[in-house]
Amino acid sequence: LCVGVERLDYTKGIPDRFHALDELFTRYPEWVGKVVFLQVAAPSRGTLPAYQQLHDECLSYAEELNQRYGGENYSPVLMLAEHHSQEQVYEIYRAADICMVTSLHDGMNLVAKEFVAARDDEQGVLLLSTFAGASRELLEALIVNPYDATMMGEALLQALTMTPDEQRERMRPMREMIRDNNVYRWAGSMLLDAARLRKRGATGNGERPSNSNNVVSIFERARKAAS
Repeated sequence: LCVGVERLDYTKGIPDRFHALDELFTRYPEWVGKVVFLQVAAPSRGTLPAYQQLHDECLSYAEELNQRYGGENYSPVLMLAEHHSQEQVYEIYRAADICMVTSLHDGMNLVAKEFVAARDDEQGVLLLSTFAGASRELLEALIVNPYDATMMGEALLQALTMTPDEQRERMRPMREMIRDNNVYRWAGSMLLDAARLRKRGATGNGERPSNSNNVVSIFERARKAAS
């Protein structure tokens, strides 16, 4: 089972991952009937024409793939354009063999980290766009260019054939990174950076602004809470 979980947005690269699945089936037809891709796409800005068009495009592409590769008891693509609770999303992450995060342009992208955090069994493979900020931290993911369908198709094949031992070797350090770089450490680093900037902005005599000590104190409390 391969999954994608995000809001329905043109920056998330949903049609591109359908294209990657098409590439996989075209180049490696032996996987037809063995792979199911579940796309959870929470509706977003549905009143805007561009988003309505994206919704229709995704549904049309999914139907096309199902007609081309599906059978009486097999549909390679399941698209759920509806909202799911966090508990339901967690169960989807846990059931998945592969999670695709193929953003065309993104900030951090928490889906990638949520998938890794959910996998306390240290199994599963993350395909992660090089254009998502999380790719700078989750280095053991399979990093892909979402504009290159052939590359993503090959990455899908690599994920499908990856041994449990390699999955564990990749998942374990990603889980450690997420555990160590939690919200407390992030907040502390932001406050410390702010304190440094205020210090640089002090008057030419190098005097520290009076409230920068308070910022550092807040950072120290956050760091202790994270330890």
